Formats: sequence, structure tokens, C-alpha cells
Amino acid sequence: MLKRTKKDLVHDIDHQTGFDEEEQQPEVIYHEHSHRKPVFFGTILAVVLATGLSMLLGSYTSEGSAEEVVANRISKSTLAGETPFTDESNAGITAKDFEVTVGDSGGDAKMLIWDFNSEDHDEVQILVNGQPLKEKLILAHNPAAISIPVPSTVTVKGLKDNGGGISYAVKFPNDKVTYYNVVSVNAGNTYTVKPL
Repeated sequence: MLKRTKKDLVHDIDHQTGFDEEEQQPEVIYHEHSHRKPVFFGTILAVVLATGLSMLLGSYTSEGSAEEVVANRISKSTLAGETPFTDESNAGITAKDFEVTVGDSGGDAKMLIWDFNSEDHDEVQILVNGQPLKEKLILAHNPAAISIPVPSTVTVKGLKDNGGGISYAVKFPNDKVTYYNVVSVNAGNTYTVKPL
């Protein structure tokens, strides 16, 4: 019937082999392999940058608004001298005493104190273990640094209120915590400072 030549058989075999190879190989995106590394490293870089920016820009985001930070009385993200309010506002807080644990085993520690509201030059007195350390300290946005012994009891006594109440923030850098407080004239708040 049909006589096939050797040439036809070779052509049929080549043609058949071509179909088999197409069916067996998966569809591949052109240059897919060369895109994997840059995409992988780009994703890692984006995650690292997002984490870093959230840590830098999120001074109040983890603890809430300025009112919430002050109302909570304690902040781990407030920087020394930071003023969350531009007017004389204390978020309705009342005077409170605090117990502070600093990382030192003893010796001296630093205490920073500043006005966290509008700067109205209220005056306080700082006493350590009942003895005056600073007879008169005018509160400002720029923190005043005071060296105190550990352990000790530090008292912030109100001397002069220039309107709106005496509001202040205290930070012990070794403790990395800021304490928001208010004090009335002739009244005092105590900070019991203990070593670890």
C-alpha cells in the first residue's frame, strides 16, 4: 500500500519527539531564575526598613495619644524634655508618689526633671532624704539634671504656681521610664529610688 521511505520515517520520529518534549516540559517564565534573588532580597530590605521606621517614628503610637500617655502616668517611649502639650494641660491627673527601681546596685543615679506643658516657669524644691538638694528649681522644657544617691527618697515640693498648676515630668535614664506628675504649692510628691 503505502510505501514509506527512510526519509519519511526519520521525519515522523523527529516530529513525534518534538511533541513528547513539549508535553513533558512545564511552562517556564522567561528568565524566571534571574528574578528570584533580587525579589527575595528586596522583600527582606522592605521588612527591615518598615520595622526600623516604625521604631523611630512611633514615639507615641505604642502608648496612644499625648493625653493617654500622660493619663497613664508612666511612659517608656518619652524622650527627656519632650512636651506632649502646647498649652497648660495635665490630662486630669492627680498628684502621685512612685517607687523607682534603677539599674545601679548603689551609688549615684541621674534624675531629669522638666515642664511637660507650656513653659510657665513654675518653681519646685528638690529634697533628698528630707534634706534640700535644690532650694529652688524653675521648671522649663530643657530638663534639669540632678545627681541623687541610690537608695534614697526624692521629694518634689511645689513652691510657686504661675497658673494652671505645677505639672512636671521626671525621668531616671537608668530606668528608661518617664513619670508624669503634678504638685500643689507647699505639697510634695515622693520618688522612692531603689537599686535592682
